[in-house]
Amino acid sequence: MSRQDELTRAITEADEYFKGSVSAVPFMKLIASAETDYGRTDLDPNALSYGPFQIDPIRYFDITQAPGRMNEKHKKRLSRANEYLRKKLNDPEFDISKLAVYNPETQDYVKESRNLKYLRNPDVGAVLTRLALKQRPEQIPQGIENMVSGYEKIWGPKWSQSKDASILDKKRKEARDKFVKYNTEESVMTENDKVNSAFNF
Repeated sequence: MSRQDELTRAITEADEYFKGSVSAVPFMKLIASAETDYGRTDLDPNALSYGPFQIDPIRYFDITQAPGRMNEKHKKRLSRANEYLRKKLNDPEFDISKLAVYNPETQDYVKESRNLKYLRNPDVGAVLTRLALKQRPEQIPQGIENMVSGYEKIWGPKWSQSKDASILDKKRKEARDKFVKYNTEESVMTENDKVNSAFNF
C-alpha cells in the first residue's frame, strides 16, 4: 500500500470512529493535500510540524494538553482516541497526550520529549486532526470553496496571516488545485452521500 493509500485509509477510519453529522473526510483530505501534497512532501526532520497534516506544537498542545480545552467531553474523546490507537498501533502503552512536552516560552516541543515515530504516523495525525475539528464550534465545511475558506480559517496556515491579497488568492488557489489534483470531486460526493444515506432511515 502506498503512503497516499495509507493516508486515505487513516483519514477514513479516523472519521468513521469519531463520526459526526457530516463526513470530515473531504476536508481532512484537503488539509493534507494543502499541507504536504497529500503526504508526498519529504518533510524536514528538523521541522516544528509533523505528519501529513503538519500538526505544530501549539496545535498539539491545544488538542491534548491545554487545561482550558480539557472539558469532560474532550477528555472522553482523548480516552477513546487512546483505545483506538492502542489497537491500531498494537501498543498498549500508547498515550496521545504524551507524545511530546510543550514549552510555552519557546512555543515548541522540548526536543528530547518528542516521539517522532508517532508524531509522523498517519493514523495518529488523522486522529489528532479529527480531534482538532471536534473542538471547533463550526460545522465541517462542505464543498470545495467552503473547504478552502475553512482551511484558511480553521487550520490557519502561515500564509493566512498575510495582508497581501495577491498572496492570499495564490495560496487559496494552490490549496484548491492540490485537493482537486489528489482527490477527485467524485470522491467528495461519494463520502458525503455515504454520510447522508446513513442519516436517512
